[in-house]
Amino acid sequence: MKLYQYIIIGVAALSLTACDDFLTVTPKNTETTDNFYQTEAQMDQALTGLYGTLKPIPKYLFAMSELRSDNTWVLTDSKQNDYADVATFNANGLLTDNIVSGCWSDYFKIVSAANTFLDKIEELDFNDQKVKKQYKAEARCIRALAYFDLVRFFGRVPAPTHILTTNQSFELGQSEAVDVYNSIIVPDLQYAVENLAETASDYQGKAHNERLTQVAAKGFLGKVYLTMAGFPLNDTAKKAEAQQLFKEVIDYATARNKYWMADMDAWNQSWLHENDNKYAIFEIQYITEAGQGNPMVTLTVPSNPGTDWCGNNLVTGTHVYIERGLQHHFIAKDEITGEYIDKRADGTLNLKETVDEDGNIVTSEGKTFYTKYFESKVKRAKFGMSDMDATIVDRSYWPQNFQLLRIEDIMLLYAECVGNTIEGRELVNKIRRRAGLADLDINLSEEEFQKAVQDERRYELAEEGVRWFDLVRRNEYVDTIKQMFFNDDDTENGTYRQYANRVNADMYLYPIPQSQIEVRKGLYIQNKGY
Repeated sequence: MKLYQYIIIGVAALSLTACDDFLTVTPKNTETTDNFYQTEAQMDQALTGLYGTLKPIPKYLFAMSELRSDNTWVLTDSKQNDYADVATFNANGLLTDNIVSGCWSDYFKIVSAANTFLDKIEELDFNDQKVKKQYKAEARCIRALAYFDLVRFFGRVPAPTHILTTNQSFELGQSEAVDVYNSIIVPDLQYAVENLAETASDYQGKAHNERLTQVAAKGFLGKVYLTMAGFPLNDTAKKAEAQQLFKEVIDYATARNKYWMADMDAWNQSWLHENDNKYAIFEIQYITEAGQGNPMVTLTVPSNPGTDWCGNNLVTGTHVYIERGLQHHFIAKDEITGEYIDKRADGTLNLKETVDEDGNIVTSEGKTFYTKYFESKVKRAKFGMSDMDATIVDRSYWPQNFQLLRIEDIMLLYAECVGNTIEGRELVNKIRRRAGLADLDINLSEEEFQKAVQDERRYELAEEGVRWFDLVRRNEYVDTIKQMFFNDDDTENGTYRQYANRVNADMYLYPIPQSQIEVRKGLYIQNKGY
């Protein structure tokens, strides 16, 4: 069941609205924090609302991870100033960039909602204490996910764990990233691992396969540990803990035949909304309703006037395209069969050969763009699915979920941990075989194997918001991005080669939004490089 089929009730219960203070929430509903959290049913509604706060996350994973990485190429025109600031490392522009400030605000709304829920649930007696612990575990996992992205994006951040008054929030300074990891993110996820079940159930015993589970918490905690083991914390002891958790997730999935898509048909169909909550370990939920659709579609698919992708009016598109090196990988064809060598191509991006229902070629200025989350007529027809014209008005309606945690992500991270071993190679090869690619050369050096793992992560997880984090964690972001600008620049004046000079070691973080710096003079320290 789609979580958002009943999300409105939950959101109303939480009474979350935008406010001037990013660390507090202000009730704007007849229900308030004083008179609402009185029953188990109300607390369940509030938990549903808390899941609803995750809805903006794909927007920022794409705009601040994919755009920042070597997976995308952004035209630096006036219509895309916010995107261009991110993609071209414009330090001055990022201080007031709407994407950056929106990310800060929306993630702290998640934190505030989680803190409210956790404070209020302590005041309520449950008939079953196990259910209460599960609800707390779900909320703490959600809070951990928010803080995990906040420290990866911004480094030092305020770190409240309880409801704050406005005055208290104006006194709260930043915590070091390592302290946020050790005092909030890791303990929250450890609690989730200990208290989440194999399948989530509500206080009435009804199963909810769309909610967080123990195996999801293990996967997220493993990713946290591996991130801590890498740059900039370099806490290398955490790598072994990450490896153990990844193994437990893989063993769980293998024993129960879960999450793995056995062939490319299943892989491609996993991005259609009919298969929501079927393969991914955890998904963010969306429905076909104005403003409730997956934002990845609006962000990644350019506008194509005169073509008919879905039979209705499309919102204005972006000027975001596939980086040329990645494009060349996907468009490569077998010389004999004429088929794409990497079978993930059609399900990942527009290959300039897609046609609308009338047979017209659908292109966007001759550039390829991501379509993984876009259920076009062509894609749906290819898999025998009916058209969506009756329900889709524009791209803000697209209902497919966002796969926040996949088994392939965990498999490749585990391969990175165990290195060039039989076990590591087999996990990578399993993914490659499904995609129609040959097994890795058994004579690869460890360095070559690690590069192969990262390449496979790039192909398998394209558009899913992980690439920038991988580059930073492995301290490869400076050289990789500089090289991209040099390789892909075909302008007469060398515009993009000049952008390479902006990329420096300090820019693994985004700036604290200038609006937050100005809230109270001296309260926040700006990140280096800005």
